[in-house]
Amino acid sequence: MSNELKEIKERILEEGKVEALLEAMDCEYITLRRNRYEAKLPNKFNSPNRRSVQVYLNDHLSSRIRTLGESELDIYGLVSYIVFESYTHQEQSNTLHKAKKWICEQLNYSEFLNSGYAPPKKNNQLSWLRSIKRERKKVRELPEYENEIYDEDILNQFVLLPHQKYYEEGVDYKTQIEFGIGYDIRSQRIIFPIHNRYGEIVSIKGRTIYDDYEDRDIYKFMYLINFNKMIEWYNWHRALYYIIEQKEVIIFEAEKTCWLSSQFGYRNCLAISGDDISEFQANMIKELGLDINIVIAMDKDKPVEAIKKQAAKFGKTRNVYALFDNKNMYKDRESPCDLGRDTFKQLYEESKFKIPM
Repeated sequence: MSNELKEIKERILEEGKVEALLEAMDCEYITLRRNRYEAKLPNKFNSPNRRSVQVYLNDHLSSRIRTLGESELDIYGLVSYIVFESYTHQEQSNTLHKAKKWICEQLNYSEFLNSGYAPPKKNNQLSWLRSIKRERKKVRELPEYENEIYDEDILNQFVLLPHQKYYEEGVDYKTQIEFGIGYDIRSQRIIFPIHNRYGEIVSIKGRTIYDDYEDRDIYKFMYLINFNKMIEWYNWHRALYYIIEQKEVIIFEAEKTCWLSSQFGYRNCLAISGDDISEFQANMIKELGLDINIVIAMDKDKPVEAIKKQAAKFGKTRNVYALFDNKNMYKDRESPCDLGRDTFKQLYEESKFKIPM
């Protein structure tokens, strides 16, 4: 069946059928942006984000659901998730034949409908042992390498002064100096360094100064130096002392939220630099010990299911909490620190819920 799956993907690309599939899945606001299609999830998911679903126009048809933390899908996995509500990798594997059949029916690819493929057999009573074995093997094979390290002199090419745009968004002068905010004249981007766990520079991230970046067809954020962000936590080297001292770590999505949290006095904070915690990142926190409480503070647009998925990566033996805005203090896509110190303090003190495992 693997050859057929590949052939179907190739045909979808050649015939430009990604948009048609997204429409058939009841996605809305479908937009082509450079190398991918973006869309809003169907109404049954109650997600207001118009860019939540992303399908990349590559051979794999790599797909993501940003608001639900799903970043390792292809077009079949996306169909399994949205159409057949298969939320785990095992469920998606079990419904692969259904996803293939559904795609072929929507696109009238009748020649692929009678391949003689049979659904996978039900697992026997010892199948759980095989899954544990695979998982343990996966843990052992986590990358042991480090990102390339750059000398501090690399910052000399930038104007290392706070920027008005971040100041207007609440990041004060002192905080911008602490986190190394500057400006790159060549790329016309506000920049800040990315450090590894030891405080060494491994990348530079840039933010466009243009509010109409979508109309200009440019990225809001981009790394000026490529690196593997899956093996780094943003702000680890600054926050580690406070995490151990307070026996708690607050996990945000974006770097700016870390800046504001630190500015508010909550310095035991890290940023994913995205919305999906990698296995390597989760293990870094787990290695700090069982007595470290974990607080997941995602942006407003993330539903409960997405938060629970991230929480599950820390296992069942730790105390994992979520800051969930049940009082509707925040608007769509706002981060927990966007509305200032007092509102964040209220969220932290009154809306911190333990996630059952």
